Amino acid sequence: MGERNMSKNKGNLFAEFKRLSRSRMALLSVAGLAFIPLLYSGMLLGAFWDPYGKLDRLPVAVVNRDAGAVMDGNTIDTGKELTDELKSHSDFKWKFTDEKDAMDGLKAHRYAMAFVIPEDFSKRTTTLQDETPTPAQIQYYVDDGWNYLNSKIGSQAADQLRSDVSKSVTKAYAKAVMDSINKAADGIKEAGNGAAKLADGAAQADEGAQRLHDNLAKLADGSLQLEQGMGKLKAGASSLSAGVREVSGGAASLADGLGQLKAAEGKLAGGVNGSVAGAGELAAGSSQLAQSAQSLAAGAGQLSEAGQAVSSGAEQVAQGLEQYAAAHGGMADDAAFQKLLAAAKQVSAGAGKLEGGATSLSGGAGKLADAQAQAAAGAGRLHQGLKQLDAGMDQFGGKLADAAAGADKLAAGSAKAAAGADSLLAGIRDAGNGFSTVTQGTAQLADGSKDLAGGVSQLTSGSKELSDKLGSAADNANGLSGGDKTADMFAEPVSVSEHKLADVPNYGTGMTPYFLSLGLYVGALLSTVILPLRDAPSGTAGGVRWYLSKVLLFAPLVLVQTALADTVILYGLGLKVPHVAVFYGVTMAISLTFMTILQFLISLADQIGRFLGVILLTMQLASSAGTYPAELLPAWLQAISPWMPMTHAIQALRLVIEGASAGEIAQPLYKLAVYAVVFIALTIGYFLLASRRLRKGAGTSAGGAVLAG
Repeated sequence: MGERNMSKNKGNLFAEFKRLSRSRMALLSVAGLAFIPLLYSGMLLGAFWDPYGKLDRLPVAVVNRDAGAVMDGNTIDTGKELTDELKSHSDFKWKFTDEKDAMDGLKAHRYAMAFVIPEDFSKRTTTLQDETPTPAQIQYYVDDGWNYLNSKIGSQAADQLRSDVSKSVTKAYAKAVMDSINKAADGIKEAGNGAAKLADGAAQADEGAQRLHDNLAKLADGSLQLEQGMGKLKAGASSLSAGVREVSGGAASLADGLGQLKAAEGKLAGGVNGSVAGAGELAAGSSQLAQSAQSLAAGAGQLSEAGQAVSSGAEQVAQGLEQYAAAHGGMADDAAFQKLLAAAKQVSAGAGKLEGGATSLSGGAGKLADAQAQAAAGAGRLHQGLKQLDAGMDQFGGKLADAAAGADKLAAGSAKAAAGADSLLAGIRDAGNGFSTVTQGTAQLADGSKDLAGGVSQLTSGSKELSDKLGSAADNANGLSGGDKTADMFAEPVSVSEHKLADVPNYGTGMTPYFLSLGLYVGALLSTVILPLRDAPSGTAGGVRWYLSKVLLFAPLVLVQTALADTVILYGLGLKVPHVAVFYGVTMAISLTFMTILQFLISLADQIGRFLGVILLTMQLASSAGTYPAELLPAWLQAISPWMPMTHAIQALRLVIEGASAGEIAQPLYKLAVYAVVFIALTIGYFLLASRRLRKGAGTSAGGAVLAG
């Protein structure tokens, strides 16, 4: 029974192979899938294996327009020397032609780039000794739009040409300088003889320097006395300047005050003129008012007399009405009569009051008339006084104008006097400072003359020593070698020694980790198009067996793809690795890791999962630093780079190619193993869930429908 179950499980696990073996097209497709990584990585690496080693196939035009130059009587033709040097090198496929052919060929893409040596190339190399030297220039032309890498290669070639030309020019200058030094040796010897004669002249100059010192000491004493006298003169000038400035300030204040007083006098005169007119009007009005008051007094007297008459008449009417009432009887009850009687009494009383008021008004009007008469007389006197004041103001304004004009002249003169005093003080100060400088200078000159005497004495001994040293320098200059080796040392005094931690012989070796990782991933991704990774084989009961049946179908194909790609890269293209077995093992671990990721995505979502696999490939290609360093990537790509499987796959392959230790290679492999374990667990979990759904369904066909949904 146990053998039957084992045989059944084994059959279930290898059922996928039986299904593929029934279809010849399926077998051909699987065989073709084995070459997918080889096509990607092999063709890409083969195309770019060693492009810089094939630069001798790249056509480059060289145009020499240099007209040559003359330096120190020697003819220089740096352009010809450069072209002759290029003809002996095979860095590029040089084509020496004219400028028209070079430009036409560049436009027609017959040349990758063009170098033009201008007419003044040699002439510029001779300007080192000029006041404004101008460096020689080599012009190169390239069409970036046609091939951008040509521009970069051209830039490197131009730098190399510049270095070669600079070395050649420097070597020529070095030779010229050493020749000049040899020629200068004779001049140095003659300078030594002149220095001996200088020593004799210095001895004579020593006596003259001593006499100069004595005379300068006398000059220093005289200049000191003169400086003291200038100090006293400066103090007096300072006092004079201060006094003149005070006078100038007072004159200016006086002129300003008189100006303000004159302005006020004008306003005052105008006021007085107005007052004269007002006083005249006041006198006339007061006279009229006095006359009106007299009229008012007369009218008030007449009003008093009329009130008295009305009061007497009203009283008589009241008495007559009372008599009438007494004579006729019964009038006490007559209301109309009583009102008439009361009105007569009121008229009599009011007339009495009117009489009293008129009497008072008459008295007040009389007093008012007297007061108005006095006011009229006073207004007349005021009018006469203001007329006299107006005449006086006219005389005062004229005198005040004369005073203001004089004050202005005084202010202007005192200002000029103050400016002159300041100028005088400034001149005296400058003179004092000058004399002080002269005093200090003469004192220093006296001290310096003493030093001069000592210096001349030292000059005597120094000139003798100079004569001896110049003789030695002439001997040394004659011994300077001007050979080519010495000139080469001047032209290139520093060399760079390169030390590589890992030897990468060509561009293809450096790009193998990137292109091989890409090929392995694409091979696994395209395999999912042909291989049935989602449907359940007949007889499968558990999710683990289901998973194993797919792995046993997928993994061998991935390993065959890896082995084919590795073999062609190692033995076809010639990739050199320290340990071939380790290289095979690491690449197979990488391809199996990619397989686990893609198996989960395809099993879970089929076409959508395959699309996600393509998205993941794109993100990995951009962030894995397979071409440029990670530090040159955008910040967000740098952030996701450590989470991308291809980043660690490329690191592992680089370590294998450079021959790193097993511990270093294991670090990125550990990270890939984490990806593999995680996605294996996710895929098994998916198949466990799918197998449970199958057991609940109606059989294998129903299970396929469930998976498709």
